[in-house]
Amino acid sequence: MLCSVIVPLYNKAPFVEEAIASVLAQRHEDVEIIVIDDGSSDEGPDLVRAMRDPRIRIEAQKNAGVSCARNRGIACANGELVCFLDADDWYHPDYLHVIAGMARRFPAISTFATGYRRVRSQSDMAFSPMVDDAHVECIGDCFEHRRSFGAVFCTNSVAVRRSLLNALQPCFPVGESMGEDLDLWFRLGECSPLAFCPAQLAAYRLGLQESLTATHVVRELLPSWSRLETRALSLHMPEPLRASALRLVAHERIMLARAAIAEGRRADGLRLLLRAWRGIGLRNWWVTAALGAGSPASVMRAWSRWREEKASEVRPENGGH
Repeated sequence: MLCSVIVPLYNKAPFVEEAIASVLAQRHEDVEIIVIDDGSSDEGPDLVRAMRDPRIRIEAQKNAGVSCARNRGIACANGELVCFLDADDWYHPDYLHVIAGMARRFPAISTFATGYRRVRSQSDMAFSPMVDDAHVECIGDCFEHRRSFGAVFCTNSVAVRRSLLNALQPCFPVGESMGEDLDLWFRLGECSPLAFCPAQLAAYRLGLQESLTATHVVRELLPSWSRLETRALSLHMPEPLRASALRLVAHERIMLARAAIAEGRRADGLRLLLRAWRGIGLRNWWVTAALGAGSPASVMRAWSRWREEKASEVRPENGGH
């Protein structure tokens, strides 16, 4: 089963060789690596060309952002499965072996993922022995699962049948740099169950100064969340998923409200909480309302830290998000 690995590349020369080497070292060898040079100004593209492996090809475009690069990579792919790998991250040697195994085992499912780990360098990624009999869970309601357990996969640990991605093109919203991957995961959740293996088989690198996720503070609902809410309200989504999607959006607003209150922006927090009225049946809505009504911001910060620690104890094995 041919797997196409899409690697968007923009000024990641110090890391890209390591990322691609992790694909070339896969136990599953039927793979093509499509690097989309998104207008890099460093030596990254030259380093890729110097690797001279027939499984690697590089396509160049003017800088248009990661969404455009991934969409072009999908259009260039030949594999039955399409996987994604950021140019500063890497795979466990068994990642594609497990992904391809799930795809063969569940021919009616189109979306597959594994757990992942957040690390600061490859030395932090203590790879486990080879995975043969990996536990797999089939998640029918991805929205309810995300609300209960958080994000159990990241872009680096997900794979999708190319036939479904072609039907959803453009898969990633062009021009957006925050939550652009969520938009696709939400739409896939409306189309297919998720086959999920909790083994941590991909790494997500933390701490890069240029990372938007490391520096950007989200204070309003991102467009990907707003579009999910709009689709759910349109009544075109099957009813069980529709209700779960609306609860998930409400949960996200509650989290934003909690963050605003913790920052001392009480009025913004209460406004967001009122807009999360669909989550009024959720315990965290009432706790946030109670703390936001009169407690100091420091109380909300302390409670949020405690809640996150407790939540991490019940999540499936993954690296967080």
